Amino acid sequence: MKDKSRIREMAEAFFVCTTCICILQGILGMLLYPEDKLTYDAFLVPPIFGVASVLFGIVTWSKEEQTVKQVLIRRAIHLVLIEILVFGVNYLAGNRFPLAEAVILAIGIAMVFVLVYVITWLFDRKSAREFNENLKKYQETIWLN
Repeated sequence: MKDKSRIREMAEAFFVCTTCICILQGILGMLLYPEDKLTYDAFLVPPIFGVASVLFGIVTWSKEEQTVKQVLIRRAIHLVLIEILVFGVNYLAGNRFPLAEAVILAIGIAMVFVLVYVITWLFDRKSAREFNENLKKYQETIWLN
């Protein structure tokens, strides 16, 4: 059961991440490069970054309970890995950004990172509420019998 829940968790993170990357790519593209037109291969970039981002999430996994400090450090490492990935791929593709655009991109990546965690937390919170409500109903039926 744990493996199924981990796969589900990774799938949710992938789809949320890919959606947010698409939105960020569209917004930054329209603001910074309105004259550029994308080709069909540009549609592949968000899912590739989404998969890589989810896979980099392995640095946040632990079999043992983590302290808040450990969680924050691991998430910071995760964010740094994603930033390196995005800037590294762009560098290898020959894309160089002026400092202001690089800062905007880095902030955008960090915003997507935080947004993905907030959205997945909201999903988890909803699931936990449903689980607790069902547990409460089950316990009430046990006490009534």
